[in-house]
Formats: sequence, C-alpha cells, structure tokens
Amino acid sequence: MPTDQQAHILRLVQLERDLPVSQRKKRVAVKSGQGPGKTAVSNIIATWRTLQFINALTLVTAPTMRQAKHVWLAEYRRMLSGAHPILRKYIKVTKSDVRFGGSDYPDWGIKLATATKAENFQGVHEEHLTFLVDEASGVERDIIDTIKGTLTNDDSLLIMIGNPNTRDCAFFDCFNRFAKEWHLFTMNAEESPIVNKDNIRKIEEEFGRDSDVFRVRVLGEFPYMDPNCVMSSEDLWRCVNTDPYLAVKAALGEFRFGIDLARYGDAESVIYRRSGLAVVENKIFVKTDPNDVVDYAFNMQRRADWKNRDCTYVVDAGGMGQGVMRNFYSTGRKVMEFHTAGSPTDSQYANKMTEAFFSVAKHARSGLMNIPNDYRLIQQLSSRLYFINKKGKIILETKDEYVKRGYESPDRADAFAMCFYPHTSVDGKIILMNRQSKQVGVEVRR
Repeated sequence: MPTDQQAHILRLVQLERDLPVSQRKKRVAVKSGQGPGKTAVSNIIATWRTLQFINALTLVTAPTMRQAKHVWLAEYRRMLSGAHPILRKYIKVTKSDVRFGGSDYPDWGIKLATATKAENFQGVHEEHLTFLVDEASGVERDIIDTIKGTLTNDDSLLIMIGNPNTRDCAFFDCFNRFAKEWHLFTMNAEESPIVNKDNIRKIEEEFGRDSDVFRVRVLGEFPYMDPNCVMSSEDLWRCVNTDPYLAVKAALGEFRFGIDLARYGDAESVIYRRSGLAVVENKIFVKTDPNDVVDYAFNMQRRADWKNRDCTYVVDAGGMGQGVMRNFYSTGRKVMEFHTAGSPTDSQYANKMTEAFFSVAKHARSGLMNIPNDYRLIQQLSSRLYFINKKGKIILETKDEYVKRGYESPDRADAFAMCFYPHTSVDGKIILMNRQSKQVGVEVRR
C-alpha cells in the first residue's frame, strides 16, 4: 500500500487526467527528503500512464544514464518482481527500457534518455506522452524548456521529481517563479512512516534543524542558499519588510544613486536611489536612450531636493556608460565611474563588482537594509555565484556567465550593488564640476 504522501502524488496525476483539457497544467513537480519513496511512486506513475493507451510512451530522464539505469530502472525491476503475474506477463524490463505488449507493439513502453543535450528531446510529440525527470535538480534549464515544448498534445504530462539539492535550477523555478503553472507537492521525511527516524535524529544532532542539510535531506525543502551564491534570498526578503525609517537612520546622511545602463537587446537600464540603507525610489527602462535615463535620475534628485554636493551617482562606466559621463560633469554632479573589473578597496576580492555584491550581502544579513518588493531583483541578487580564482581571490561570475546559465541579464542586481557600494569616497573616480566647468574635486585611486 502506498503511504499517504505517495497516495497524494498519485491523486495529483489522476486529477490531471480527469480535468477538462482546457484546465490541465500538464505539469507535476515533487520535491522530497531522503527515504519517503519518491522513486517507487514515480515507477507506479510511469506504469499507470503508459498502460492507459496502446503505444503510449513514457520517457524517463536523469542527469546521468547511470542514475536512470542503476537507480530508477533497478527500482522498477524490483517493483515489477512483486507485481501480479498477469502484469509481469505483459511488461518486460530490459537493460535500458521497459516494454509493454510484446513484439506486436514495439513503440509501447518506457524508454530512458540522458538529460545532457536538449536535442535529445526535440521532435518528440507522441499523442500520449509522459516525461518523467528524475533527480530534477541536476537537469539544466534549457533541457527542461525543450521538454516543455513537446507538451503539445492534450494528454501530455511532465513530471519532475527529486531532492531539492540546489536553488540554481529549473526544479527550484517550478516551486517559486512558475509555481502557478504546476501541481506541487513536498515529501517530508519526518511525516513518512517508511523513513527510519533514527537516521533523522542523527542528521538533526550533527547538523541542526536549521541547517541546509536538514532542510534538504529531511524536510524536502530547498537550501537557504547555494554554497557558491553570494547571498540568501531569505535575508533579502526579510529586508523587504525592514522599517524604512530605521533603514534610513542606519546610515543617516548617505545619499546615493546606482545606475546600470543597458548594453543591448532586451537588457534593462536601471536606477536605484537610496537614503541611508533604504531604497526610496527606483525606475526600470527598456530600450531607452541612456541620456534619457540620466535625465530621469536628475529629475529624481530635484524632486527629492538633494543638493549636488550631498549625493553621489555611482554609474556603470563600461560600454554605454562612457557616452553619458559628460552629463554628470557638465551639471555639477558628483559621480563615480564604476568599472566592474576595477581594483577593489579590499584586496580579498578580484574586482569592484565582487566587492559591491559582498557589501550588499553583509547589509542583507544585518536586516537593516530596506529594499523593494521585487522578485526579479531578489532572484538576480541571490542566484549570482562566486568562485576563488587562481590568485586566491574571490570573484563574482560575469554577466555573460550568469546569462549562459539560463538567467536574464542581471541589470537590476548590478545597479542595486552599485547603489550600495560603500567606497565612493576613497576608490575609483569622484569628480565634481562647478557651473564654469572647472574641476573642484580630485581623482583618488588606490
């Protein structure tokens, strides 16, 4: 007999079949702790779905063929060995697939495919098609996107199931950004009667209930943050609710603008204005002339009645930024030309943008910062990775590297990080021009 958790998942799959075609989501996602029987229930689902129609096809994929064969298919073989003799008569498990109906129906069954190339799944549009993605945290976003594109027929269904090992994956997106598009369920090991409770107690004693290890292995929840992510989304969401008045007082008298200017295509130009540690205004632009973006920032300053001598603009000076720098100089603004790869103040970081992101992470952990309730901003900040380079310095992944992992350009995060960059008075270029265009400031470099 299935456990209550397994039965709930089976009902979700049954519900999808019973719904009118216009109401079907065609997508089920299940995250699980260790031990509640996720592989066994996925075996049952694959069998039930494939038996519904002659020549129905179920494709099972996993990050590696070893996972597909030696874990998923091995579990299927064990399950079938205890099934009714009639069922065993019509279902045959080979080394690489499951065949239904004998030689008269060569296309009817369950086939394995490795989730290493999106091309492996292009052109698959069978009438009764089921995609089952095992250990879904390890499957790349572009592959999941390709699979979604095959769900064109009324009876198609995509099932993603696995341990929630990382936030940087399409599996995490199912439960967060795209949650409304999926039937969702979590298998908590503490609530399962088939999980050894002594093992749970050992994990709790060794790592603690609040640890990411306990969250993933026992609760079936995604970690608070990935090991190589600069900051936690939970810290950032907490800052959404920070009292703005207290955030302003936390760095009273700091008036900053952070501006990132779009480089091409659908990238965004972004302005953040902060007082103290509170973002008090922001504006997002798409396909807008950089000069118009700067003019909008100047209007922000006028409406706030901030004097030129009191506030600083931190502006992405690479690419499009160079073309607008004169706008700041000729109007008497104090501006820092921010170069992503520029030298940081703290030598443990490889460049300025890395230093800027870690400064934001520090504020986020303190809970004193107040930030906009903006999912895209928080997603961009909390999913950016860092590494240790050959010189032993901490370095943030570049925009291009980030986009290659399947994300949009992190323009909001970059502008936000520049807005909170703390070293505008001692590092980089700070120039103040008076109305007669005579330089009255100085350039300081380390």
